[in-house]
Amino acid sequence: MRLKDRVVVVTGAARGIGRAIASACLREGALVGVNYRSSAEAARELCKSSDRLFPLPFDVSDPEAVTAAVAKVLEARGAIDGWVNNAAVNLPDLLVSAETPKMRAQVETNLLGPLYCCRAVLPAMLERRRGVIVNVGSVSAARPTRGQAVYAATKGGLESLTRALAAEYGRKGVRAHCVRPGPIDTDMLEAAKALAGEEILARVPLKRLGRPEDVAELVVYLLSDEAAFSTGGVHTIDGGYLVA
Repeated sequence: MRLKDRVVVVTGAARGIGRAIASACLREGALVGVNYRSSAEAARELCKSSDRLFPLPFDVSDPEAVTAAVAKVLEARGAIDGWVNNAAVNLPDLLVSAETPKMRAQVETNLLGPLYCCRAVLPAMLERRRGVIVNVGSVSAARPTRGQAVYAATKGGLESLTRALAAEYGRKGVRAHCVRPGPIDTDMLEAAKALAGEEILARVPLKRLGRPEDVAELVVYLLSDEAAFSTGGVHTIDGGYLVA
């Protein structure tokens, strides 16, 4: 019960990696805000499994909605101990033919979204002089495949954001981390595979795709006191993808 009675919000928590993170935090004793934008049915199904899971419908790319959601959690729960910026969209395309609305959607959700969320939740963490922010990045920031120019740029920005948060707020008791998943068996990976084909799996020395639960276990560790002297790092979990 490493997160016993702590309040953790996970964005994009209805499916995939976010859902696994929410479930792992619940197992470790946390009260978990399950954020979603469009996957309402999946989010409701997840929240039915425990009264310690509560739905938080808002779009991370809408700053006013983010601010309102943070206020709602603080009013109902009194504090926010951990925030996981997981919500993201991946709309692969070669840059020369990329459509502006798809480019904008990725930047607004993957980079501006976490910025809005951090800006909204930080004051409550600073007031208590404690809190943990975990950003979910991607190995594409360091080794993109074809069609990932925009997505990779947003994830690279997320790594830089993590370092900036650690430098700015470590003295106030707030820790910041970025996890860098490699190829994880989720719906999002399917879009990348459509362009890169079997090249992705061929690069993984462990010769398998990762599971959302693999990433979730790392996130729980970073949220917990076991990682109390760790901040500002980018933690790769990729089956060896980046060293192959």
